[in-house]
Amino acid sequence: MNHFETSLDLRKGADPELVERIEAALDTITRRTKGGDWGPYPRTADEILGRTEPPRPIRDERSGLWGYVGAVPPRYAQAQPFADGLAWVRRPESAAWELIDRSGETVIDASTGYLAAERFAEGLAWVSRDEAGGWYAIDRQNRLIIPGGFDDAKAFHHGLALVKRGGWGVIDRHGRLLVQPRYRSFVTPLVSGGPIEGFTDEGLAVVDAGEIFGVVDRAGQLVVPAEHAAIVIHPSAFLVADRFGLWGALDRNGEPLVERKYREQAEVLEQIDRLLADERPVL
Repeated sequence: MNHFETSLDLRKGADPELVERIEAALDTITRRTKGGDWGPYPRTADEILGRTEPPRPIRDERSGLWGYVGAVPPRYAQAQPFADGLAWVRRPESAAWELIDRSGETVIDASTGYLAAERFAEGLAWVSRDEAGGWYAIDRQNRLIIPGGFDDAKAFHHGLALVKRGGWGVIDRHGRLLVQPRYRSFVTPLVSGGPIEGFTDEGLAVVDAGEIFGVVDRAGQLVVPAEHAAIVIHPSAFLVADRFGLWGALDRNGEPLVERKYREQAEVLEQIDRLLADERPVL
């Protein structure tokens, strides 16, 4: 339902009669599913899977210490939000972080000497004993999984993580380097919102190669060469701009789709929508 509604928004008013019919159908589905066994609409992934909301960190005004609402009393100098059922905390008497579960029990104690720690995601967390860098990944049992020693690193998402060693690159959960660390950033603008950091759910990312941009996939292959002044990912194309601010589009194979001659992205979206409508079968 949400995907259908997003698709309607992307049409930007094209074919208003068809949009009106689809909206009426979506409204009918919504009315008929309310009150049944479908649950509330819309539901989050946590609601669908029956996961409860983790306790939130809260600061006690009198002591200045941090705890977690309804779960752990305030006793920490710093407290990160829960992720994967675990949270990093730091006690006032220690410079190092420790890991706790939702009941406040220690999972990894401060004797490990982690001076910096990032949230767990997909069973792994980045930690460092050097505040200036030296990041590597551990699992919940504090086992070293990815040695690395990176300058910086981002949480895993769909089995991939952004890592920095000079420039930014990408590794998988086994520490294999999929994209060489040579880019300024992986920040991916989307037609439907964003930008997002890293890869889209379909496995594409816009890379900054130094004020010129390209697109890589999860295997590290350049889908669109880094030669454009700007790129925005469309559900079925890539919007691209030149240094003069003129926009056009490429198809998903990187081939020209819409000529670069438009001042506004909206004009390119109209052209893409028209091309897709011509190719769409009549139902």
